[in-house]
Parts: sequence; C-alpha cells; structure tokens
Amino acid sequence: MLNLVFVGHIDHGKSTLICRLLYDTNSLPQEKIEEVKRTCEQLGRKFEFAYILDALEEEREKQITIDTTQIFFSWDGKDYCIIDAPGHKEFIKNMLTGATQSDVAILIVSAKEGMEEQTKRHAFLLKLLGIEKIIVVVNKMDLVNYENSVFEKTKEDILSYLSSLGITPYSVIPISAIKGENVVKNSEHMPWYKGKSLIEVLSEIEKEMEIKENQEFILPIQDVYEKNGKKVYVGNIAVGEVHVGEKVRVLPSEKETKVEKILIPEETEKARAPKAIGIVLESGTFSRGEIITKNKDLKTTTIIKANIFAISNFEEGEYDFCCSTQKIPCNVKIEEKIDIDSLEAIKENKLKNGDIGRVIITLEKPCVVSNFYKIPELGKFTLEKNSEVIAGGILL
Repeated sequence: MLNLVFVGHIDHGKSTLICRLLYDTNSLPQEKIEEVKRTCEQLGRKFEFAYILDALEEEREKQITIDTTQIFFSWDGKDYCIIDAPGHKEFIKNMLTGATQSDVAILIVSAKEGMEEQTKRHAFLLKLLGIEKIIVVVNKMDLVNYENSVFEKTKEDILSYLSSLGITPYSVIPISAIKGENVVKNSEHMPWYKGKSLIEVLSEIEKEMEIKENQEFILPIQDVYEKNGKKVYVGNIAVGEVHVGEKVRVLPSEKETKVEKILIPEETEKARAPKAIGIVLESGTFSRGEIITKNKDLKTTTIIKANIFAISNFEEGEYDFCCSTQKIPCNVKIEEKIDIDSLEAIKENKLKNGDIGRVIITLEKPCVVSNFYKIPELGKFTLEKNSEVIAGGILL
C-alpha cells in the first residue's frame, strides 16, 4: 500500500483535491455524500467536497481541518492510503504525525495565491522528515483561466524555493481539483501540459516501490523456537518476498545461509510481506533482534544521526534504543532543537514534550538500521527509559 500525505497552505485545496481523487476513483460511499449534504443544509452552507473529510462537528463549524484523516482507496488493482494533514500553523504537530506515516507527499500550491507561509513551512518539514518523493500540484488553475504562463511562474517560484532546501520534486502538475482536471482525468482546458495526471504519477511511483520491495526481503527475528531438532525463526516479514532455497544474510552476525523451510504455519514454497512466518535456515544459530534479509546494502552501525520527537521532557543521557525487534542500550546527545514556528535550529541540550530535535545516538553494540523513507521498519525507533517511551524518531 502506498501512503500519501497531502500538505500545503490553508485554503489551497487539500481536502477538495483528496475528495475529488476519491470521487473520480469511485471510492466515496453514496451515504457519506448524502450525510455531508444534510450537514451542509443544517449549517446553511452549499455542498463542498472538503466537508467529507472534516468529520468532527467542530471542524465543520470552524471550516478548518484540525486533525489527520486517513482514507483508503484502490485504483488499477493497487491500494492507497490518503493522509490529510492540517494546514493551520497551530496544527503542525498533527501534520508531522501524518507525514511520518507516508511514502509520498503531495504539496499543494494555489495558482491564484502562489506560495504562502505554510507552503514554505510544510516544504521545510518534509525535508526535515526526509521524505524523498514529493509531488507538487498547482491547484485552482480554473481560477486563472488555465493560463500556462501562470502555471510556469508558480512552478518557477516553488522549484526555486525547494531547490534552496535541497529538494527536487518527483513531478509538478497543473490541476483543478474542484473540476477534476489532471487529477484522474486529463484536462481538455490545459492542452499545453504534456505530462501525466496525478493518479498516473502515483501509479508510476507505486510500481517503482513494488519492484524495489521484491528485491529486499527483511524479516526481523521476533522469537526462536525448536521443531524436530531445527531452529525456527519467527517474525513478521517487514518487506519483500522470500522463497525456499534462496540465499539470505543474517545481521548483525554477518552470516550467509540458505532458506531450508518456510512455515505459515504449514510448509510453503514462498511468502511475502506482511505475513507472519517461521523460517528454518540451513546453517547458523541466531537470536531475537537479528535481521534475516536478501538486501545486500543493509549494514550495521553503532553511531546514528536522527530526528526525534519528544513525548515527554527529554534530556541527554542513557536510554534503550528500540528499532523493530532490536533493543540496545545507548547514549543520546542533542545537537539542536528545531523551532517549529521559525524553523530555526537552536543549540539546546533539553527538549520539552512535543519538541523536535536532531540527535546523535551512540549504541553499545551494532544495530541494523536504514533511512526511514527507504525501509520504514528499520528507520523508525523509540527511546525508552525504565520501559517507558520518552521519544520517537526517524533515521535520515
């Protein structure tokens, strides 16, 4: 499943775009549309797609999105999860929650208003979080008479700003969310645009990620049992697919072996994510926390640079680093705190609940980790003290 987060300045059309995408892929239940129509009538407002996502009464009354909303849809046999993130400055924390769950970010910019404060703030946060696949959509083209010159100017401005952050977007698409142009269907009003629609670009990214996933295969060992004198390594396949007879590596032991049997719970020739399986290897003895993989690029490390989100007051010192099934004592040093309002980096050795910080983590023994947006299962972690979670983080 491809997870998508929609971000951008308030009133640039996030919720409208999401609902147009759902509507044009036949993913909106008729009863939900009727419910929103009744609610709009009660509030004395005209029907708008955006209200479908604003499920809370408070949101409908204030006409702002205050929480992240997840909606699932399918297209061309592929599954997608949409995460709608708030645009208001005071709801940045919810936006961060949505973004850390996502594979792809859709950054929405209004052709009429151009880049605004939250456009830049959200772009910076996407960079901070390490999201690599960013699609820019220039919305409300219908309000500027579908002028190519307006699109090109907006595109130039956003590309210039993103470049200053070190971001190269995957694609820049002119759309009209309210009219459904270049969302799922190509626009007749913008013949000058020769690129793909939003859904076509998403399908392209999904195929790229599926090909990569099939090559990796990652199974964190959760437990070890014995059956008929053989060790059975049990866990959930985090990524990819495995077949009996294939060569695998076990980290951090740095041992190579072959897959002798796969159990789910009966014997089978192959298995793929997200199945829970038991796996018997031809040689070696391993333990909980080790990683069985076909990925040749995975490495171990004892030094980690990461961004963390403080769940309670956080100070430098000793913690347990917990990533997948790995749990390793560590020392954490805070490099700086990121001010969410100004986006400035501030030298600090303490974080308050809700703060974001850049840290260096020194582990007592090697750990298998990855960039969060390459392998999320090995790129997200918690820092614990006395079995209490103090902070969560992602590796970049």
